Formats: sequence, C-alpha cells, structure tokens
Amino acid sequence: MDRAGWVGEVFAHLGHGTAPVAATECAAAWDADRDPVAAALAAVCGFWQGDFAGATAWAERALAESGDDETRALALAAAALASAGDPDARPEPAWSTAWALLEAAPDADSAWWTSIRYLLAESALVGARLADAQRVVASGPMVGTAWAGHPFAAMMVACAVRTAVFSGQIDRATALIEPMRAATEPGSRLEGVVEAVAGLVLGNADDASGVSRSRELTPVVGDGDRDFVDRGVLLLLAFGAIAIGDIPTAARLVFQAGDDGDLGACTIIDRALGLEMLVVAALAEEDLPAAETWLANLMTLAEHPTSAPTVDRVRSRYLLVVGDVEAAVAAATASIEACRAQGRGIEAAEGEIVLARARIAGNDVAGASRDLRALVNASDASGHRAVRRSAASTLQPARRRLPPVAGGGWEALSEREREIARCVLDGLEVDQIATDLFLSPATVRTHVSRVLCAFGVPTRIGLLAAVGEGRVAPASVPTPLSPRQSEVARLVAGGASNQQVADELGISVKGVEKHVGDILERWNAGSRFEVARIWWGSGAGQRGA
Repeated sequence: MDRAGWVGEVFAHLGHGTAPVAATECAAAWDADRDPVAAALAAVCGFWQGDFAGATAWAERALAESGDDETRALALAAAALASAGDPDARPEPAWSTAWALLEAAPDADSAWWTSIRYLLAESALVGARLADAQRVVASGPMVGTAWAGHPFAAMMVACAVRTAVFSGQIDRATALIEPMRAATEPGSRLEGVVEAVAGLVLGNADDASGVSRSRELTPVVGDGDRDFVDRGVLLLLAFGAIAIGDIPTAARLVFQAGDDGDLGACTIIDRALGLEMLVVAALAEEDLPAAETWLANLMTLAEHPTSAPTVDRVRSRYLLVVGDVEAAVAAATASIEACRAQGRGIEAAEGEIVLARARIAGNDVAGASRDLRALVNASDASGHRAVRRSAASTLQPARRRLPPVAGGGWEALSEREREIARCVLDGLEVDQIATDLFLSPATVRTHVSRVLCAFGVPTRIGLLAAVGEGRVAPASVPTPLSPRQSEVARLVAGGASNQQVADELGISVKGVEKHVGDILERWNAGSRFEVARIWWGSGAGQRGA
C-alpha cells in the first residue's frame, strides 16, 4: 500500500470509530521497520483517542526519522495536532514549518497533501487559532477529487464549516451545511458530526427550531470509551444549545463529553469552553460555591495561550457577580483583544457581551449601549444573529433597546411599536398619537423611527408602500382621478419625488406640481402622505377618471 493509501485507511478507521485498531497497526509497523509515516499516523490516532502526551511522543519519533518533505510535513502536522490537547506541548514551530512545506508542494491538491491540509486546519481549529485555520481552508480544497467519496470526507468538510462558525462567519457556514451533508456517507457514524455542526451553525444564527431538529437527527453517542468524534458531537451540541440560551442542556452535554469534572480527555480549548459553560450554569442558578469549583478547575489552564482568553472571560463573569466591576472590565477587555487577534469571532462577540454587562454595572450604560449596537450591526451582517438576542437581554435591565432589524417588518417591532405603526398608517400625527397613547411627543418620534427602520424606509410614505395595498382603510371612497392624475398618484404613493415622477412620465416638474395640486384638491388631502394613504387604502387611482 502506498503512503497516501495508508493515510486513507487510518482516516477510515477514525471515521468508523476503530481508532484503537489503526493505532495498533501503526505501532506494529513502527516496531517492524521504524517507518516515520507509521509513527506520525500513530500520533494522529493517539490524539483521536485523547492520549495527547502519547500523541506528542509518537510525533517526536516520526520527526526524528523523517527523511523527506512529505513525511516531515505529516509528522509536523501530527505534532501540531497533538499539541492542541497536550498542555506541555506547543504548536510552534511545527505548524508553521508544515504550512510552509504545504505552500511549496508542487502537487498540493494530491491525496497526500490534502490530508496534511486537513490536519493543519484541524490542528489550528482545535488550537483556537482561527486566523490560521481560515488561512489553511482558503488555500485549497479540503476534499477535492482526492478524497471525494471517502468515508472521512465529511469530517474534512465539517472542519471547514466549524472554522467558519467559530470565526463568526455564520452566513458562510450556513451555505456550507448542504455540501457537508452531501459529502457524508448515508448511515455512517460521521452523520452525527455533520448534524451536530449544523446545530452549532443554526444556534449561532439564533434558529432554535433548527437546533432542535439537528439534535433530533444526531445519533445518540453511547456510553463507554469515547474518541474525538464522540466528544466532538456532544460538545458541538452543547455549543449550539448555549448559543440559544439553553444552559441546562449545554451543561448536561458537557458532562457527557468530558466523562469527569476535569474534562481531561478533551482538547485544551474544549476543556476551557466546557468549564465556562459549567460556570455559566452555576451562576445562572446563583450557586456561587459551584461556580468557584468549576472556575478553580479552569484556572489550571490560565497560563496556556490557547485557553487564556477563555479563562479571562470566565473570570470577568465571576468578578462581576462578586462585585469587582473594575477587574471584570479589565479581564473581559483582555479576552476580547486576544480573541480578535486570533480570529476567534464567536468568543470575541461573547466577550463583548460580558464586557457590556460589566460596564452597565459600572454605570457606563451609554458606552455599553453604543458598543453593543456596533457589535450587533457587525454580527447581523455576518449572520451571527444570536448576538442580537444576547445583546438585547443585556440592555433590558438598563432600559435600553437595540434598533430593530432593518427590513424585519412587523416581527421586528414590539407591541407598542406595532400600535404606533398602525396609528401612522391611519394618518395620525405625532402629537395626536402622543395624546391618544399618553406618551410624550419625543417618545412617539423615537418609536416612529424604530418603525421606519423595521420596514427599511426613511419616510411615512415609504411605510405605506412597504405595508402594501389593503392594509389602510380611508375614511371615504376618493373622487376618481384622470388617467394622468392616477399615474402621478401611483408614483407619489410609491415615494417618488416630483423630479422622479417627471422623469418617469416624461413631463415637466411644473406639470407634476400641477397634477399633485389637483389630486390634493380632488381628494381633499392635506399632504402627499395623505394622498399615499388614500391610494394604498383603496387603490382608487387604478379606476381612472
């Protein structure tokens, strides 16, 4: 069997859940002739089974015996992967050296080099170096023709999707869900990974029903020895649950994935994120001693560069609860800066939420509100809509609200805003609405601006056009118009200016002004808005003169 075929056989074992078999075969091959490929693949198997120190040792053997760039790149990629779970190892310089070899490879899209591309992307991803993971994913196909149809192909595509999600690129990740499913062998074990990844994507898109569907489609992970796939499925489901605020489910899944309170069989970043969820669950139940227990476990990872930003964010949560607002702000700020530098978009956004809570507690409500609005705008643009829900919840105790989603329509409005929208559609002016609803004119204007934003229009006429015909009832049937007046009324109702009407109909602006004046008189209307309201309420102009 050639070397690429050997890699394919090991990958098949990893996908099917028989990593121990592959590990035994690789160890036997190493004992027989000290083949560095066997040692490198044994390192990958060790990582898969959660034996991170053993994986590091195997990678060191492979590096010591590697005599060519292809074998050396595999050994380096295996070493970088092992370091994601081995607290005593670091990914550099192994990862950078392997990356340089991949970039220089003349046949980088071959089965051999594509497998190394996957291992480098996976090692950067599970090492929480999302900027590096994105760089690898963008460098070439994760599967391509080299691995198409292989049972492990789904895991490779899932790596690209997970990279997009944890980078905060939720729309991109959503677009990759179906290609990921298409790469999955029906009935295979990796269907669990694929559906759990889909749940993670949908959770961050704030699609609670989608998370539930993915959870139902994910095969149950059994008891007994668990490998990287099993633990990954459970943790991905936990991350999807926490994204929609389902804290109890997330905590339960973390315990299943870790097998113990230390989560020692998980990678360093998964240990940190899992312990963070347990701290969050304890704080949500106001159980400070339990939160301190989980935080103490997490603090053992405080000095590791992978987990340090997560530790800082969790410390901020705890410090805020115990009343040390200044220290909470400092810890959250440090976490955000580190996450941004490493491309950890999801974590950076969560850090911003934590920071806003601390700033509100420190009476910087205006600053927290301003920065959260900027965060939500950026997150909405990438499809990370779960941020909007978290930000809205953070601002609610401070009696602040986020602007509605532009173009979100009625669903983006509160009940009060819907009431005011209906008043506007009925032709009421600000002062009248204020009197009828016992509000100040300034409050009404604020609500009107939110209504216009929700429908993505700048004017009340635009609101009428966005709502559409039949939603507004005029006081009486309007006087019929001439055909030309009907055309003018139709364009005015659509929000066109006099110049735009003139350009559309090929007449002068003076002629348009004359027609508008005649329509106002015929319909006894006091403004262009009233003309539009009558038009959309009855479609009268369509009947002609």
